[in-house]
Amino acid sequence: MSNQSLLGILQVQVAGGGVDELPLYQSTIRVGRGKGNDIILDDRRVSGEHAQFSLGRDGWMVSDLDSSNKTFLNGQPLPPRRPAPLKPGDVVQIDVFSFQIRGLRPDETPPPLPLPVSLSARPTPGLVVYVGGRVLKFPLEQEIVTFGRRSSNDIRITDPQVSGYHARLERQGDTYRIVDLGSVNGLSYQGRRVPYHTFRDGDVLYIGPKIAVQYRAFIGFVPARAKKEVAAPKTQFLDMRSLPKEGRRITIGRHSSNTIVLRHPRVSRYHAVIEQFGARFRLRDLRSDNGTFVNGKRVDKEVWIKEGDVISIASFRLVFQEDGITHFDEAGNIRLDAIRIEKWYSKTVGILKKVTISIYPKEFVAIVGASGAGKSTLMNTLTGFNPANGKKSVVLVNGKNLYTHMDEYRSEMGYVPQEDIIHRELTVYKALDYAAQLRMPADTTKKERHQRVMEVIRELGLEHRKDNLITALSGGQRKRVSMGVELLTKPGLFFLDEATSGLDPGTETEMMELLRDLADGGRTVILVTHATKNVMMCDQVVFLAKGGYLAFYGPPNEALEYFEQYRTPEERRYKEKIEFDDIYQLLEKRGTPKEWGERFRRSAAYQKYVVQRIQELKEQQRTPAPVPVPKARRKRQVSALRQFWILSARNLRIMAQDKIGLALMLAIAPLIGVMDFIWGKTLFDIVEGDAAQVITMYFMMGLIGILTGAISSVREIVKENDIYRRERTVVLKILPYVMSKVWVGVLLAAYQSAIFLIAKKVFVDPQFMGNYGYPAMYLTVFLCTLSGYMLGLLISAAAPNQNIALMLVVVVLVPQFLFAGALLPRDLIPGGELISTVMSTRWAFDNLVRISGIGEDVINDPCWQLPKDQRDDLTQEDKERLGCKCMGVQMFEQCYFPGLRNPDFYNPETQQH
Repeated sequence: MSNQSLLGILQVQVAGGGVDELPLYQSTIRVGRGKGNDIILDDRRVSGEHAQFSLGRDGWMVSDLDSSNKTFLNGQPLPPRRPAPLKPGDVVQIDVFSFQIRGLRPDETPPPLPLPVSLSARPTPGLVVYVGGRVLKFPLEQEIVTFGRRSSNDIRITDPQVSGYHARLERQGDTYRIVDLGSVNGLSYQGRRVPYHTFRDGDVLYIGPKIAVQYRAFIGFVPARAKKEVAAPKTQFLDMRSLPKEGRRITIGRHSSNTIVLRHPRVSRYHAVIEQFGARFRLRDLRSDNGTFVNGKRVDKEVWIKEGDVISIASFRLVFQEDGITHFDEAGNIRLDAIRIEKWYSKTVGILKKVTISIYPKEFVAIVGASGAGKSTLMNTLTGFNPANGKKSVVLVNGKNLYTHMDEYRSEMGYVPQEDIIHRELTVYKALDYAAQLRMPADTTKKERHQRVMEVIRELGLEHRKDNLITALSGGQRKRVSMGVELLTKPGLFFLDEATSGLDPGTETEMMELLRDLADGGRTVILVTHATKNVMMCDQVVFLAKGGYLAFYGPPNEALEYFEQYRTPEERRYKEKIEFDDIYQLLEKRGTPKEWGERFRRSAAYQKYVVQRIQELKEQQRTPAPVPVPKARRKRQVSALRQFWILSARNLRIMAQDKIGLALMLAIAPLIGVMDFIWGKTLFDIVEGDAAQVITMYFMMGLIGILTGAISSVREIVKENDIYRRERTVVLKILPYVMSKVWVGVLLAAYQSAIFLIAKKVFVDPQFMGNYGYPAMYLTVFLCTLSGYMLGLLISAAAPNQNIALMLVVVVLVPQFLFAGALLPRDLIPGGELISTVMSTRWAFDNLVRISGIGEDVINDPCWQLPKDQRDDLTQEDKERLGCKCMGVQMFEQCYFPGLRNPDFYNPETQQH
């Protein structure tokens, strides 16, 4: 390029501030957000291919490439694909970027900047290094940046005048300070050597006589880093030779007092320790929440490590060497490769057919296709939730087999299902805070948790809604909160299933813009969607034909070009430009799904975006052979008791927020209790009482306990099925979850039983034979109500949705009516005695009747204990001689039974019936 003529200077000004220039050495310059452009504009409102500058006979011209948000010339929108001439002073506006092409000054020969170049919408500071006739530009985006000749520096200058570790740049407010690290040639400012210098815009420092380093508050055009295999992350080195030889000990964790500090929400304060014993080194996991892995295998307490072993903690990788430890953060550098993905549900039924895609770090990928094409199935194979089962199928994360390293990468993945994974009764802040308590290490302080929750809220643009109940949010805002739950632990891979489903067009665009920002911020984002309106915001798009065949994979603009060739002349006359919705019809009309798969494998796009990418991976390392998928092991060192307290606190908060539901739950017992007035206070009276009604009352008492308990809990689990499934895959244990529901049932049963007994005392005043009638009755009703609550939880756990759960309550409670023994003797029902043993109403009914003492005098009467034929032969004298209270005329005076002296059959004057 240096032998070409300088054709002009392109000036740019960004709305946020800052001006820069780009020497033009070629006659066509394409501008857009896509990676194939000459000038890449890092802004979501810019189309993949937005505009083009071209040099004609009469000078420079500009064309709009049919962009979504238009290209403006002096404030007027340009018609698509019609070149407009540029005159001196003309301004071309693309979103926040203003471009002008100026003429050349005499003898102006600026050094070329290799294309492609990128330009950020946010004014980013940076360094411009002038060395050996070249101009090198480096944006400054980190808090601390190292500068030197060695490859481990953030900014590497290979000139021999630069020391291995020459200087360090530290962010200070809106600028940076550069500190000399004891270099040979030092840093010179205005002719004198300085140990450090705080930059102002335009300041120039020298390294020796020939290397100039200029600081710019707006770096402007910088060489675009091509997205190849996982980009080399910033590395740091701990030299163990600087540590004491005796008792050498290296601690690793989140706290600043550790030898190696790893600041990440998934790292424990004191996570692991490396100890030297003679010539050997031992690694101990300090009961961390998210575990420590060596060469992909989880450390169980401790393990001996050797030269070359790779230690994985959260997104960090630490390479152990005997003289030191090199460590780096893989966050923002997660590559995903899916090779020959197949999913078969039987020998003849397959959902995915040899799908191969390769996703670079920080790419935003949309998976689209008709219903039944296997979009969600493909996503589930990529996440490992439902692994592919083809013989040669493999999913690789940075070259590692995901299925065999699932425990290592589980927390590196965020997954947002189609349904919301948040409790709508909570506020935005509280929903995220409880999720953070469950997912972040137990030693995370309240301040640290608050800071992370607020970071996520700001990232999602929900600051003004953080104290609002989620029920009051729009659909798009609720989806953002669901995304926030997953973003709390900074996952490098972010999967979303139909995140834009059900949103209005404006909200859908905002959601896609947010996902674009998340990808640009360092995450690899994969979205399943049926909406194609904003697919152009993605880096790549996966088109699946029915049956799970890969019809296309590549940039969205190239997808349009690819499918355009399959349109008929009539279709082009009817509609000049193809749109993404037209692709669905083409897939249906222009061939079978298998034919579409074969066409794509013969295309240039397949070679470029599939074959070449996989080849890059093979050049890094040999692709691992697929291995049988083991059952996922869950070994997280998470306290079940801590989870119980968090879940219980969340349940209480949800109940308190649902004031109407809570009021009804508390009111149901008093409302039912008041209805006891129908029995009256004479129910147990020996004259006006009625034993049959007493039996019915106790039967109803047990039945109502079962019913109120079951109704109170039948929605508890099924209403949060989606939340439970997602939390279960990440961290949740079953026992704490169940017990967080059960203890509420215990309190509720205790409360309802007390109300029921108080109502019985006030309206009925039941009579008991012993002194412990009320305590015994309370315990019986409590256990009966609790068993109903547990039955409701069982139904709730088994039912697929809330409607079926309510119907199952009816199905389950009908046998409780029939087999209690009150409506029909159990021995008259075939198998009744056996079936009734599992019916709570049977035991409640029997125990309540026994506690009441009804019939006890009869049961204990010696005459009633005789066989029936002997009883029939007893005379009145025999009855008196045997002391029978409940047989003969004396029973009206000595035997207790409700209604025994009823005037209908008892005459006190004659004592005859």
